Amino acid sequence: MNRWIAILAGLLLVQLAAAVAVNMGEERYAAFQPEERLLAFDAGSIDGLRIEDSNGALLMRKENGRWSLPDSGGFPARGKGVEQLLEKLAGLKKGWPVATTAGAAERFKVADGEFERRIELLAGSDSAATLYVGSSPGLRKVHVRAGGEEKIYAVELNSWELTSRVDDWIDSAVTVLEPEKIERLEMPGFTLQRSGEELRLEELGEGERTDAKAVSGLLDKVAGLRIQSLLGSEPSSGYDEEKPALEFTVKRKDGGELRYRFWKPADEEYYVLKRSDMDHYLKVAKYLVEPILETGREKLLQKGEQRDEGEPGGEDTGGEQGDGGSGEGAADAPQPAEEGAGGKQQGQ
Repeated sequence: MNRWIAILAGLLLVQLAAAVAVNMGEERYAAFQPEERLLAFDAGSIDGLRIEDSNGALLMRKENGRWSLPDSGGFPARGKGVEQLLEKLAGLKKGWPVATTAGAAERFKVADGEFERRIELLAGSDSAATLYVGSSPGLRKVHVRAGGEEKIYAVELNSWELTSRVDDWIDSAVTVLEPEKIERLEMPGFTLQRSGEELRLEELGEGERTDAKAVSGLLDKVAGLRIQSLLGSEPSSGYDEEKPALEFTVKRKDGGELRYRFWKPADEEYYVLKRSDMDHYLKVAKYLVEPILETGREKLLQKGEQRDEGEPGGEDTGGEQGDGGSGEGAADAPQPAEEGAGGKQQGQ
């Protein structure tokens, strides 16, 4: 009996020891779930970001509150995207390390000389923090190691956000304008000039009137042009620079003038844009350019006998036409609701 008591007592001691070990492990794990940041840097002092991967290295710099790409002639960078990335990096916290050895660093691809991506934050010419980003242990997670540290962590971070491709960081809206600040638009075959709140066709013939809705649509397309990528500062051999597919000029209220020239490379689904205020040739999607290219003067004219009283050629001549064939045609033509008064005068 005493022998069985001793055995049971021994088993109880083993269970107690295991429970203590588990509790200690849980306490240690909890100790690695603090608010301690993985990267210690002052976000306000960061004015440079370098991203390096197998495709090369990309540098972005902040000057006068704006991010740019120094190696691409200072072309504007997507500042909001840069700031969001810095915010994510600042929010990374230390958890339970998955490994600490040099061999593990190579295996997880976060070693000094063996990494998927290397992120360096700069304050002037000084390195404020470095992060090595490696393999992925699961969805939206990556292995990381802070520069100068041995511990490797698994954190929530999308590796695709850490690209070194220039086109992923350019400000695609750099060519966007405010429509209301366009004073004049000189297109092939016609010119639009601002009159009050609207742009209207110049040199209207007798009976011709501007279709304000169509003009507004064209203006939005011109003002809303966005780019896809940079194509360098020299023209390509894929098109004849002396023969642009489209050319027009925008004059702004502040007196500035922008000249647009587009070329269509053979067998490509994009146009090349050169704007007079930029050194680079730019890629613009075909679906953004062709609606502008296909807009002729006739598409900006009102159809039928619509009235626009404030515009040259828009006088009401319904009384003179009342007894003729043209007057009958006018009666059959659809009349805008806001111009119903003109229709009543014709009837009288």
